[in-house]
Amino acid sequence: MKSIFNFFLIIGVLIGLNSCGPARFVEPLRKYQNAIALDVGGPVISVPDVATTPIPFSSITYGRGITNKLTIHGSWYTTAAIFGVAQIGAGATYGIWKSKRNKHGISTMLGFNTAIDVFENNFKFWPQLDAHYYFKYNHKQINQEDLLTSGRKVSNLLYFGVGTWYELDRTKAHGERQQTLVIPMLNFGHDLNWSRWTLKTELKLIAPFTSNENLVVDYFSLTGKNGATGVYLGLIRKF
Repeated sequence: MKSIFNFFLIIGVLIGLNSCGPARFVEPLRKYQNAIALDVGGPVISVPDVATTPIPFSSITYGRGITNKLTIHGSWYTTAAIFGVAQIGAGATYGIWKSKRNKHGISTMLGFNTAIDVFENNFKFWPQLDAHYYFKYNHKQINQEDLLTSGRKVSNLLYFGVGTWYELDRTKAHGERQQTLVIPMLNFGHDLNWSRWTLKTELKLIAPFTSNENLVVDYFSLTGKNGATGVYLGLIRKF
């Protein structure tokens, strides 16, 4: 029982440290198209006497295509709410380039995340800027040119990109000077698409150039003693 208590205590601490989710709508939605996304996952940590596991942060996101290039979206972090933190995120994804046959594309996302501790009235605001490259292919081995000209919207998608969160506070919780003002992230993901549903998987390298030693939790990182590795799983319904 003590180990389980420590596990949930660590989750509560982590919500205040970083609860970023996976990339949102790397390929913009079509004009007037809507989508609801459910995501779960987070940084992988080692919990003594429990396991090495991704923290099960969860969120619900709604997105709408304003044009074929512009999608706006908002997220509510449900796990944070359980621990008394009201956290929301919002942003706009814009498709800045597509190849002639729509196989390749580049998009950028400008947004923000906010968190309010309802017990202590602490408020945090993080601006966010992302950029992604994606490549579309057909999982069913149909010729890609035929797929893209037949009107079927079922091609799958691989993507990678760079994300950045910006820390606006110049001091930490105990009056210490804030050393890390920009938090970079590297994303590698895959969208498995059907006509209305998408299964999303993503691997994220969080703060890969910042030491993760002497922190309140023991992060697992593919980069060794720097940053953390996040693992995410999501399900999207388009309508």
